[in-house]
Amino acid sequence: MIPNASAARNAVLPPLPSFIHSPVRSFARFVAAAALAASAFACTEATSPARRFPVLDDVGQSDWQSVSVGGDHTCGLKLTGSLYCWGSNSSYQLAQATSDTVCGTQGNRYGCAALPRLVPAPGVKFTSVSAGARHTCAITSTRDAYCWGANDAGQVAGFTPTGPTLVRIQTNLGWTQISAGYTHTCAVRTDGALFCWGANDRGQLGNGSFSANDGLIRVPISSPVASVSAGQQRTCARTTTGTVYCWGAIWQSRSNGLELSNVQTSPKTVPNAPALAWLSVGTFTTCGADASGFGYCWEANPRGQMGNGTQNGSTSPLRIASDLDFIQMSAGIVQTCGVVSSGAGYCWGDDTFGQLGTPPSLLVERCGGQVLPCATRPTPVYGKQQFTEISTGFGSHTCGVTVRGNLYCWGLGVSGQRGDGTLGYAVTVPVQVREPTKL
Repeated sequence: MIPNASAARNAVLPPLPSFIHSPVRSFARFVAAAALAASAFACTEATSPARRFPVLDDVGQSDWQSVSVGGDHTCGLKLTGSLYCWGSNSSYQLAQATSDTVCGTQGNRYGCAALPRLVPAPGVKFTSVSAGARHTCAITSTRDAYCWGANDAGQVAGFTPTGPTLVRIQTNLGWTQISAGYTHTCAVRTDGALFCWGANDRGQLGNGSFSANDGLIRVPISSPVASVSAGQQRTCARTTTGTVYCWGAIWQSRSNGLELSNVQTSPKTVPNAPALAWLSVGTFTTCGADASGFGYCWEANPRGQMGNGTQNGSTSPLRIASDLDFIQMSAGIVQTCGVVSSGAGYCWGDDTFGQLGTPPSLLVERCGGQVLPCATRPTPVYGKQQFTEISTGFGSHTCGVTVRGNLYCWGLGVSGQRGDGTLGYAVTVPVQVREPTKL
């Protein structure tokens, strides 16, 4: 037991940016920090009210439409088209010039918001949002796309400095979908053409080079693209026929704790991949579901985030170890979540910070040298909610929207990314995001 829980929260956080800087780096540093975190976590969670009472969907109905989880911030979209973000504002990813609260440790202070903050865009109605590691992008009802936040690698596009101002992504035809990655961004135009911009150190822009670019780069895929997912140093796209292409850092094997990868600077089809209806790229893993709802994952699997009952990776898609019929999936840093046709939510992979939404007492598996709580198969999110979608991203928290339009988050919350008004360390079961009208 660590006597000073407040100090422990600051002391045991793993150095996330350095840990995920390259897919070929060892997990040793993360395992050590996460093990310490798990120790403090066990102490602070022992008397948590969330573990003593079941989680039920609020009987009141809200109007949240969708949610997107980034690194340590979250954005949610209302049915009205209003967009709200909360969590870290270290790179203005909340589109706020100022912040309500200060987060972080001494020497690493940054602005943050523990409650939803309206993205200032008068007269604009948003239809979708994608939260990246430190930047955010969204599409409007007029098919315009905007990005804001960190632009150190050109991921917001154009020669604009990092800031809260919404930057319009230029096109003559409009956009249907956008995906904000770790330090790059990709978007699908209305004619099915795919463009990427930002960092390109591992070929994630797909243009055959390693040069970063703050202008739009056309990705050479001849068939119309239906959707794209930008990960850390990898990108995958799905065509209208369900064919999957990937490029960037492509996982090859694991050796002595290292996740080894090949560099692929141009799109190539994924070997033995079925036609997919859903696609999501995480930091180390890619997952998707076919038209029948069967889930598949491939690439690195150090925390069981492939959901196939092992911690072994694969260069080709493998079936998730269940007969669940997934209608939506989201791959994160070392965790994956999805929603099945009944509305039940499932997560699997690392649970060091409660990002699976399951009390630790219900998890019997251990990963990372047998010290970290995890699940190598889909595990139900604790509670009685019926979800329409669940999102997890480059950090260690997860959020989901229910059929009643309520929004819940769980996992790490030191930057306010759960949106429940707290800066607490970790919550293992869903907590409701506070309504903006109650601020």
